[in-house]
Amino acid sequence: MIPALIAVALLAVLAAPDAPQPAPSPSPPAGGRGAVLDRIAAVVGDDVVLESEVDRLQAVRYLPARPDESEAAYRDRILDELVTDTLRERELRKAGGLEPEPAEVESRLQALAARVEAERGQPFETVLRNAGITRAEAAGWVRRGLMLQTFTRERLTPAIRVTDAEIRAFYDGPFRGEAREKGLQTLPPLADVSDEVRELLRERKLNEAIARWTDELRQSTRILIYRRSGPPPSASR
Repeated sequence: MIPALIAVALLAVLAAPDAPQPAPSPSPPAGGRGAVLDRIAAVVGDDVVLESEVDRLQAVRYLPARPDESEAAYRDRILDELVTDTLRERELRKAGGLEPEPAEVESRLQALAARVEAERGQPFETVLRNAGITRAEAAGWVRRGLMLQTFTRERLTPAIRVTDAEIRAFYDGPFRGEAREKGLQTLPPLADVSDEVRELLRERKLNEAIARWTDELRQSTRILIYRRSGPPPSASR
């Protein structure tokens, strides 16, 4: 029998690729008189996403970059995240606010700062200053992201059910196959790791439920995406 610590470590390796994205989504910057000169990047129902929001997040590199991702693709991904957040925030407003713990906001902000500094080779404060962003504004992005993340998970988690049969099928199928792809030939017996496998499967089912819910919100909301140049704005419903 493989010791419990080895079994837990093995599960951590397998779970890593499917863990939720750690970077929460940002909040819109505070408006001002200069906002009249801004441009609209997207319309989501009755809400708008401004070009300045996209610019600022792109300048700070708020989202982790993907390998070989172009600047245009990175910008499009930021805009897509902002659209998704706006859809979820519309639902949050109906249900009432959720205030994250200040300590958790600060922890996520420090994690963001560490990643940005590693990628940019500059102090986080310098990156913020060059982009015209205050630390308080960055903390606001993190706070809103945590609020939306908590709301989404609390809304959908109660409906997630995992049966013993599903655990066995997952262990014998995807779990074993992914282990082999990673070069792990020996697995702990299911009896030793059933609780961990249950949580891993529950998390994957939750991620699938979040994706379905988000798609439903997109389908039921009129969304206009404005491009800087090229064809007229694209619309979806």
